[in-house]
Amino acid sequence: MNDYSAFGNLSFGKGVRSIFACLLIVWVGKVWSLDEAGHVVILANANDPESVEIANHYAGKRNIPAVNIIALPMPDKETISLREYVEFLHNPLLNVLIQKEWVHAVKAKEWDFTGRERVSVGLHRISYLVTIRGVPLRIANDPEQIDPSLSTVPDQFRVSNASVDSELALLIGPENLSMTAFVPNPLFENAGPAMVRPERVIRVSRLDGPDVDSIHRMINRTLTAEAEGLAGRAYFDTGGPHALGDKWIRSSSELARNAYFDTDCETTNRSMDETDRFDMPAIYMGWYQQHAYGPWIQPGWPVPPGAIGFHLHSFSAATVRSVSNGWLGAFIKQGYCATVGNVYEPYLEYTHRPDILLRALLAGRTFGEAVMLSNPVLSWQGVAIGDPLYRPFKVDLNTQLQRTENKPSRAYVFLRAINRLEAKGEADKSLMFAQARYEDEPSLPLIDKLVRLYIKCGKQEKAIKVLKTLRSVDVFAVDEVILAKGLADLLGELGERRDALSLYKKLIHRKGLSTAQQIALLGDGAELAHNANVEKLFLEWTTRAEDLDSGKGASD
Repeated sequence: MNDYSAFGNLSFGKGVRSIFACLLIVWVGKVWSLDEAGHVVILANANDPESVEIANHYAGKRNIPAVNIIALPMPDKETISLREYVEFLHNPLLNVLIQKEWVHAVKAKEWDFTGRERVSVGLHRISYLVTIRGVPLRIANDPEQIDPSLSTVPDQFRVSNASVDSELALLIGPENLSMTAFVPNPLFENAGPAMVRPERVIRVSRLDGPDVDSIHRMINRTLTAEAEGLAGRAYFDTGGPHALGDKWIRSSSELARNAYFDTDCETTNRSMDETDRFDMPAIYMGWYQQHAYGPWIQPGWPVPPGAIGFHLHSFSAATVRSVSNGWLGAFIKQGYCATVGNVYEPYLEYTHRPDILLRALLAGRTFGEAVMLSNPVLSWQGVAIGDPLYRPFKVDLNTQLQRTENKPSRAYVFLRAINRLEAKGEADKSLMFAQARYEDEPSLPLIDKLVRLYIKCGKQEKAIKVLKTLRSVDVFAVDEVILAKGLADLLGELGERRDALSLYKKLIHRKGLSTAQQIALLGDGAELAHNANVEKLFLEWTTRAEDLDSGKGASD
């Protein structure tokens, strides 16, 4: 991904005609804002039965009227030509929306350079347009369809490729908008002078992924999270190729901390992976790996309902049907419910801003609102996957605390409550609350939090007593291995090396560890064994770690 901040204010000469003088200056969006679900329009591929089935499933779950589903025949492939976009999506959808009175428009007399039907005057009453798996994802570049009137545009922006959803957002935009390069988004949080009036922008989100079951699961788990509140930890990974991207992700981590999430932030140039703590990732934001890896593709890695995943890469959404290429398909398969990415090279300044996205969600906005607020440009490369009606923070922390009974994520709700008390300077209450929750139902996250609170206030003996309860734990979930390793390290630091080694043995003997996890456990375990004068174990684990590192040992 390249940083072209110098082009931040380019408008590419795309003006907008003043044609609204005779219209009411009232955004019809204010009319449907109280009934967003009733004004969601769902677009499916009539040639793909699964696309129509997903559309019906989503409409039923969200009480969206069945008449709001529009099924058009279109190519059943992710990448289409610009001509196919115009023929099968743009023109047919525009006419259906006008016919069904979702759009009130005066059509222009002539088609534009690419063959699109355009409108001279247009307003709509659509809260969100939701594209369903089966609707093409992206438009390939066509050198013959580069707008000749934009000859002064820098070469890197003189392309006609884009995400389908980003083009549909400007379906009723002014008739003189070109498909070459991009158009500044008037709904972007820091938008400057607008080339397009906000009321002519359609907010678009997509329900897509590697398979139908993953999409159904995403829809269902989104509703669970909205009803119960998002619970888990927050993880952020900086160290990308440009300082600006790191700044965005650091700002996002501060937002999570200020919302009292237990938060980890990788700040070195190494990439966060399965050797880092990564239990219950409610929020993950990082960059700059081309393809998902580690805990984002490892089968069975627990992800809480409603989880938000973001990995900044130029081609993170080049396909969403693969779990090995890019990121968005892997996110959805793994259980994340809200994510954004790029179908082609967007350049850093023109991709979604993770900090703005997270800030909007924490403020109680829907995913669809947050996506549009965080996206600086349209007619470009951005795509968002997730239910646009999803409000991750519709339920506040106090309400979550009242609803924790029998919830598998309750320990993480308690962590936020503990962090909130600490942030308010109530350390004694924080410790008392942690003690009470631990005594009610001990769990690894609560043990970790309570032990660190004890150490912080100088109560090492109590910390050791709690840590020694781990002697009765024999099985650790895949996402608890590194958390348990951290507790073993604490035992060693507190002088309890024998108990620490015992815990390391359990972890090292666990089946299903990746090579990276095995090397990390064996290497640190060997150092602990050496410090505890257990030389036989030191030699054994050192040799095994070296064999694995050289490729001689067992593979993943």
